[in-house]
Amino acid sequence: MSLLAFLAESAAHGGEAVKAPFPAFDPTWFASQLFWLAVFFLGLYFALARFILPKLSDTLEKRSNRIASDLDEAARLNNQSVEAQKALELRLAQARSKARETADKAREKTEAELAAETSRVDADLARKLEAAEGRISKLRADAMKNVEQIAIEAAEAMTARLGVKASKAEVKRAVTAALEKRA
Repeated sequence: MSLLAFLAESAAHGGEAVKAPFPAFDPTWFASQLFWLAVFFLGLYFALARFILPKLSDTLEKRSNRIASDLDEAARLNNQSVEAQKALELRLAQARSKARETADKAREKTEAELAAETSRVDADLARKLEAAEGRISKLRADAMKNVEQIAIEAAEAMTARLGVKASKAEVKRAVTAALEKRA
């Protein structure tokens, strides 16, 4: 509506201002409003369909592909870490087994060396013991000869003090008989 038409209408009503309806609700403007609504809607639809939505869908697709790629990579790395963990556990078990085997071999070798050394020392001790027993027997025999001689001399001295007369041969027989009873 033009300004002239508005003024003409207000003059027709006797100078009173006629209240016009809200322009958007005025039926005279509906056709032009619908036309411009269609033009803006088609323009907006064209802009969305041609430029914005393809970029948005491309971005969403790239993001989805990136997420899927990252998930695949994470799964692959997880599988690698599980395999590495299994390999590590296998190597640890092998190392423990080898260490146990080495320790057992070392223990057996040490026990064998200890047994050989013990038997050598035992043989050496047995030989020394036998030699010592031989010396002891010889010393005992020598001591017994000396004891017999000392006993004979002591018996002669006692019989002489007591005033008993005995020959050397009698005293020797008596001492020998007494020593034989003891042994």
